[in-house]
Amino acid sequence: VHSPRSCIPADGWIIEQLDQIDLDQALGRSPVAGRPPARVSRVVIRKGEYRQLVYYWLQQRGRRLTNEYLAKWYIFQDSLLRSRTDGALVRLVTPLAPGETDATAADARLLRFAADFEPLWPAYLPE
Repeated sequence: VHSPRSCIPADGWIIEQLDQIDLDQALGRSPVAGRPPARVSRVVIRKGEYRQLVYYWLQQRGRRLTNEYLAKWYIFQDSLLRSRTDGALVRLVTPLAPGETDATAADARLLRFAADFEPLWPAYLPE
């Protein structure tokens, strides 16, 4: 499992903020009974004068994970029970404009993109 918490700083970016959001809730959707929240990591990063907002998660056979260690566990479990070790790191990125102090506009851009792109995910993500 490739951890953005390691690779982002390794590429020279500084993590300014790291938290999680419920993507469904952010898109204005009501919770679905019996379905876990669509948690994604939300990160603001900086490299020199450049800043970006990043949403990311690990997708493995219907699971959306934000914990890299849990993803490793599921890879191990699925290799034993399903003979599968595939998965995907999904990362949505948008720049923050110079002088943009909060990420409200950037969040809106990523949420619009996620809403438009979401119907296409099943064709590309392992189930």
